[in-house]
Amino acid sequence: MKETRIVKYIKGLIRNHKYLTTEDIMLLLEKYYKLPIKEPSVYYKYRTIIRQCRQAVYKERRRNKKNGV
Repeated sequence: MKETRIVKYIKGLIRNHKYLTTEDIMLLLEKYYKLPIKEPSVYYKYRTIIRQCRQAVYKERRRNKKNGV
């Protein structure tokens, strides 16, 4: 997955908040990036991107915890 501006934003949200649901993140993307989340193709595309970002951030957390950072 490419580190685009939106991907960095999503990862930042996941890192800095205790837990945001996918729907919460979608609403923020709609508000700040004017994404048409109501369209199914856009919704499903960003749902998978959010899932991948969440996995990457959690993997990063495990790695940091393991290394004692």
